[in-house]
Amino acid sequence: MRTLLASILLLVACGPEKEDYKKQAPPPEVERPKDMPAPPKQIEVPKDLGKCNLTASGAVTAEQETPGGRPATNVSYWLTEEERKNMMGVDGFVVTCQGEKIRFQIVPGGGKVDAMPFAPKKYEIKKGKGDAVVSVGFGKAALADANGSIDITAFDARHIAGTVDLTGKLTPGGGAVTLKGSFDLICPGFKGCKYE
Repeated sequence: MRTLLASILLLVACGPEKEDYKKQAPPPEVERPKDMPAPPKQIEVPKDLGKCNLTASGAVTAEQETPGGRPATNVSYWLTEEERKNMMGVDGFVVTCQGEKIRFQIVPGGGKVDAMPFAPKKYEIKKGKGDAVVSVGFGKAALADANGSIDITAFDARHIAGTVDLTGKLTPGGGAVTLKGSFDLICPGFKGCKYE
């Protein structure tokens, strides 16, 4: 009986032989089919993403330079077709030059589908509106009923550039203000950017 019990204990203690996975050969590498395209190269985004220079004169006097980058631009044309489907509204762009002294923004006017084409165009602004809408602020004050133009002089898959020439009334406070400036903002690494 003791020998039978000792044999059973010995079998239970040893158990079935375990597999050693270290002894197995690694799986063979899968070859890429010859007609399969190579994976896309990672886009190298430039370090300098442009800038925006603005000068206010009249009831407000200020000069400001702000950097480009994602906070400065939102351009539907720099996105893939799939990304554009998830956007609300029409194709176009937003340019934002925001600093401590001056806040400037141009956004789509929300009217016609082709109001903000992927091409140079001069936007005439009357009382802050047109095919594009502008918003300008100076601290707690704003430029009311802005008139003038935003001239987009270059617009492609690499950058958007233009000039600002606006006049309006300071509110609150009154007094005429002129805002002039320029911007050249580089596409900040979206899938539709091209740097060559």
